[in-house]
Amino acid sequence: MPDDKNDDQNDEAPRRLARLKRDQRARSGTESALKQLLGGSDRTANDKIATVKAVQKVDQRRVLSAFRNLLDDDGAK
Repeated sequence: MPDDKNDDQNDEAPRRLARLKRDQRARSGTESALKQLLGGSDRTANDKIATVKAVQKVDQRRVLSAFRNLLDDDGAK
């Protein structure tokens, strides 16, 4: 019986690895798209607002962290 369990785990490992790689590629593509959006500097105010909204939809934790840091910096001055 223990051999059956090990065989199942060995069979599942390549599928898990493939899923992790696929997820990492998806995150990597999203990250590079966000960096490209955030990297542009000569845009209108509406473009900048749209960029912040896009980043917030994709990575809300990043936006909240940035605002927290901004507010902490204001409080220190």
